[in-house]
Parts: sequence; structure tokens; C-alpha cells
Amino acid sequence: MDWVKEFYTCQNEWFGVYLVDVEERHRERAKLIHKLSDNSEKMILELGAGGGQTSIALAESGHDVTMIELLESSTNHARKLAEKMKINIEIINNDFYRHEFEQQYDLICYFDSFGIGNDNDQRRLLKRIYSWLKPKGCAVIEIGSSLYWGGVARGKSMDLGNCMRQYDFDANNCRLIDQWWRKAYPKNIVNQSLRCYTPADLKLLLEGTGLKLVTIHPGGKIDYEIPEFIENAPLEEAMTFYVKLTKT
Repeated sequence: MDWVKEFYTCQNEWFGVYLVDVEERHRERAKLIHKLSDNSEKMILELGAGGGQTSIALAESGHDVTMIELLESSTNHARKLAEKMKINIEIINNDFYRHEFEQQYDLICYFDSFGIGNDNDQRRLLKRIYSWLKPKGCAVIEIGSSLYWGGVARGKSMDLGNCMRQYDFDANNCRLIDQWWRKAYPKNIVNQSLRCYTPADLKLLLEGTGLKLVTIHPGGKIDYEIPEFIENAPLEEAMTFYVKLTKT
């Protein structure tokens, strides 16, 4: 997991990935969270919250939101964004694998980067999530689909202006390899490596964590022929899938 801070720092410095305003996609994600849980006001914790855009979108809906993020540049952006929008959220700059929360939450959510470590790391995180949830609480987590990243996406590249992005897949370890580099420095490549799962894999991963799978919701996909992002894709074609987990 040594790559984590360098990779996400480069994403911010090269492309400002987590340094944007609250956009429609963040509010759509908040709506999905409502759909997978319910619309009642909640105490929510967002893990790996980036620049705070989804946390702010959730707070706009009346929730009491805490976000935790590793990068100081991202949490600084979240503070400025929340202040500009006059939204009150709690912002923690720390590693959620190590931070100890003093309360429990109705809902815990985690998007984009589940699978950072190996299966043991994921189980350790899931057990921590269990301990942070209220008895009737739930977690909503976005999972990378091995069917997509090991299939149509493998080898695909994207031109992002001043930098490039290319996808590969480690079939032996079922991991998405996400490579970024600046066009001016093509040999300076940073890699993101995320363990991907099928729903069946995830059910096995949950064993012994105290959590059970309740709902699966497929995410979208990129159609590389067009190219265009397709918001609604069947589970077998989706880039990611969202799961709702509750205590057993």
C-alpha cells in the first residue's frame, strides 16, 4: 500500500481530480445513497472522501456528515468548498485504517478506491466499518468489477490533456492497474492497484467480518467504441457495483 499517497497526490497535482466544485455527478451519488438506504436524516461517515464533494452533497440533504481523507491538499480543498457553500461538515485529515472514531454512524460510505490492499486488508477495514456502525446502520461501498477491468477495459488508454491514463489488469491477483503519466515526462509513471471482485468473491470476503450483503446496484460503464460513459449498465458489464452491507 506504499503507492497510495504518491498516486493520489499526483492525481491532484497533474489533473486536480479531487479539487473541483460540487458537480451534478456528486449529487447523483448522494441520490444513489438515499436509494440504497433511505431518505431519513442520518449521521454519515465518508471514507476516502477526496475533496469532500460527495460529503457536501449529502450535507445539503440535511445529513450530519463526517469525512476522512488522507491527503492534506484534498481536505484543505474540502474546508474551502464547505465554507464557500456555507455547509457544515466535520473534516478529518488522517488514514482511516488507523484513525479511531469516537462515535458510531447510521451510514458509512466509501467510493472509488475499495481494494487498495490485499484481501486481509479489506477484511480488516470491513471489521473496522462494523465497529463504527450503529446496530441498525448500513454501509454503502463501491466495488471494482473484475469482469469489466479484466475484460473490455484492459489495455485501454485515455488522453487527459497534459497527462495520459492507461488501464491494465493483473489476472493472477485480480487487480486493476491504473497508470498515469504526464506527456512531458512519459517515464515518470505512477500506478494505482485495486483488488477487484465479483459479487460471489465479495460474499466470501465478508465471511467473519460481521457484515452481510443486502443489496447490489450496478454502476455505469465506458463504451470505448463511442467513447461515452453509459450511466446504466447491467451488472455483468458495469465498471463497478455498489453494495449495501448491514450487521449480521
